[in-house]
This record gives sequence, C-alpha cells and structure tokens, in this order.
Amino acid sequence: MSTAELTDRNLLAPNLGRDALDEARALLGMPIRVEQWNYEATRDAIRHYAWGIGDDNPLFSDPAYAAGTRWHGIIAPPTFFFGIFDAVVAPGLEDIQWYYSGIDAEFHLPMRRNDEITASADYVDARPVSGKQVKNMLIQTGDVRYTNQNGELVTKVLSHTFRVARLGAKDGLKYEPRAKHEYTQAELDEIMSAHINEYVRGAETLYWESVEVGASLPGTVRGPINQLDMTAYYAGAVGTSGYKSTKLKWKYTNWARTTPEHLPNNYDKCYYGARVLPSIGHQDQAVAVNDLGMPGPYDNGPQRCGMLATCVTNWIGDDGFVRKYSTRLKLPVIFGDTNYTKGRVTGKRIEDSRGLVDLELWAENQLGQVTLTGTATVELPRREAKNHS
Repeated sequence: MSTAELTDRNLLAPNLGRDALDEARALLGMPIRVEQWNYEATRDAIRHYAWGIGDDNPLFSDPAYAAGTRWHGIIAPPTFFFGIFDAVVAPGLEDIQWYYSGIDAEFHLPMRRNDEITASADYVDARPVSGKQVKNMLIQTGDVRYTNQNGELVTKVLSHTFRVARLGAKDGLKYEPRAKHEYTQAELDEIMSAHINEYVRGAETLYWESVEVGASLPGTVRGPINQLDMTAYYAGAVGTSGYKSTKLKWKYTNWARTTPEHLPNNYDKCYYGARVLPSIGHQDQAVAVNDLGMPGPYDNGPQRCGMLATCVTNWIGDDGFVRKYSTRLKLPVIFGDTNYTKGRVTGKRIEDSRGLVDLELWAENQLGQVTLTGTATVELPRREAKNHS
C-alpha cells in the first residue's frame, strides 16, 4: 500500500540509514525464493480470486458461457497472477516495514482454466525516493515471471515495494487516525445501485475502429471496504507467504527466525501473545495506527490493483485482451472507504497489425482523493481484419 505520492529525486533515505540502502543494493541480483499460493488456475481458484475483487464476469467463472467466447473456456482476470504469487520482492532490511507500491505488467497469453503456472523472481533494483508522508524511503523492485505448463511466458511483472520506517522510528510513517466514513442512507442506496447495475460489455464486441480518443470508461464502484472484503480476497490471493494458520503459522515463524535468507522478515512484534506479521494491520486498528502509522486498518494493495483492472475488462468485453497494465498506489484505503474507478482513452494505434488502445486509469475514494493511478494498453479486434478473414 502506498504511503505517499513520490518524486524522482535521488535521495539517500537517511531515516533508514546508509547501511540499509547498502544492504538493499548488496542483495541485487539474488534469486528469490517463491512460495506460490496457487499452482493451478483451476475453475475455483480463478472464481475465488475474481470474487475477491468483486468481479462476477461469467468469462471468469461460468464454463458454459466462457465456452461460447473466442477463448473457448474460462480464462482468469489479468491480475490473477496475484493469486499465484503476490510478486512482492523485498529481501533483507529486517524491522523495516514494506508496503505495496505498484506494478508494471505485460500479458503475453491468458491464464486459462487448468493451466499449471510456475512463478520465478529476481531482485533487480533498489533506490531512494521521497514522499509527502515520509521524507525518505526505499523502493525495491522485483522482476517476476509466470510461465505455463508448456514453458510459455504468460505474464511478466515488475513489482515495486516501499520500505518505510515504522511509527516509532525517526521520520517514520505517520498518518493521522481517521474514523470510518459515515454514509447517509441515500449514499448507500446509490452505492448499491452502482454495484448492481455495473456495466459489463460481455459478448458485445468493441471494435478498435469504434473507439474515440478522449472517451470515458464506465468505471466501477467498490465499497465500503470492510473486514469481510479482506477475508474474501485472501481466499483467492493470500497476500504474503506468511499467512498461515495455527500449526503452520508456528512452523513458519520458526523457519523465518532461523533461515539465513530472512525472507520474509519483520517477525519482531508480538500481538495477541504471539509473533505475527505486521500485516495484521490490514485488519487490526491498534496495530495499523499505533505500530505502522497508518490512518486505520487498510486494504490490500494488489486487491485494489485488481479492482481497477476490472474497470478495463468490463469495458473491453470478451473479445478484448489486456496487453499492459501499470499501477501506482497513492493513499491508503481504510475500512469504510469506497473506491470509484475511472478511466479514459488517451490514444490508439495499429502495431504489428494489432489494434491497440491506450488508457489512463485512476481510483478516487468517497472524499474525492486519488488513491490509485494507472495506465493500460488493450488489444481490440479490428473490423478491417474481420472483413479480410
């Protein structure tokens, strides 16, 4: 989750210390141990992930419907790769909190029902940045690749992760606590209507020739976000490899304390009488505010990225395909917030006979604050190509 809007100034991040920056860079090039949440893109794995981002598109869940599309079966939402492996690559730097920053993804093939997917990752970059809430911090970048059972590259993701000093550290992260937003009944009725009547193009083909630069996408509404929304998301995409229950949790804690890899780290705090990941702050008010410096328990960054992608897949319909997708998280979304995703067409072109359309994307909360920005390039069918076939 983002802590701030970033600048590109070349800063040293003194609150983390030069040793931290040196440590982060010393690890560059190391292969990353990947623990997958899902290994197969089964019907249920895809459906559970889609439901976790509030997406009931039958292309992702209904075999009979999907069989009648160009794909001849169920495919996964583009961001389903989060359900395979969340793409976090942030080695080293014990006791320095990480937050999702964003992704730059390329999609070469769809993940189809029953594909066996293997994720691999390398640690490729570490740099200092500055933001509004934290003067100095680091961003670590991983190069993550997802291949299918045929050895074909399906998805490639550059994943970016903030490393931020916690509340107790000098210049650590500090948001003012914010109470859950109180909605009027009229506002809640409007939110319900937006969800129920969400636009999904489906089988109606959107041709490249029909798209006009400057046109707006219908968008989506997601919220108010609460703990059940987080639980539903974790059913499809676990978030981090440390999310385990009872016996497995204790075995994992012991492993994390003894392995020389120190992946993942941050097992230094005790909550509820036991050592747990600070990501419990996604669901616990006290941890989020008092330890992490967040304004309240907050959403999952990849979950929000997936929700924004639904704005795109709803618009392009069954015949379109997302080729590129980039996001940057700007502000935390806390329980009680509602996200409104939006987009507009910024360009279109023919490239290697493909009809491509470029999109600008963003999400705003109920206060009008931008919580997420992004871009996408989608491929749409061409009438000209159809007429010549």
